[in-house]
Amino acid sequence: MRIYISSDIEGVAGVVTPQQGQPGNGEYERARRLMTEEVNAAIEGALEGGATEILVNDAHGPMTNLLPELLHPAAEVIQGKPKPLNMFCGLDAGHAAVFCLGYHARASEQGVLAHTTNGFAFRAVRLNGRPLGEAGIYGAYAGSLGVPVAMVSGDDRCVAELREHFPEAEFV
Repeated sequence: MRIYISSDIEGVAGVVTPQQGQPGNGEYERARRLMTEEVNAAIEGALEGGATEILVNDAHGPMTNLLPELLHPAAEVIQGKPKPLNMFCGLDAGHAAVFCLGYHARASEQGVLAHTTNGFAFRAVRLNGRPLGEAGIYGAYAGSLGVPVAMVSGDDRCVAELREHFPEAEFV
């Protein structure tokens, strides 16, 4: 069973300030470690659940946030920019499920570090009239491939927003 993990940073447990998502300071280094630990926990869970292949996409900002030397050896990781399909680079119809880790609420919501793709460029993104954040946009793409979003981790507003889009998913 192939699992795809897309990991952002703003919804990682313990990440609460903009500085934690910006390279060049001690808080960012701490956030990178927290992000890597959260991804490793999901990898362990996926393996316990029967995963045989795990692809992790580092999906925040510079896309070089995960600490490869600390990442679980069972996973393959995609890092750096540019990359096609950005936050869901490498996803294909052969994956059994998607995990969206460290995601956050969409722009114009009151969630921790809420934004959609670029906090300066977008106030709202809509698909068929429904507002979507990053996980909703990329989750819709996954759905178009027939791959369900099986797990989401993020702040409480992110979870509330995504329950309607992915009712079968597990939320943390």
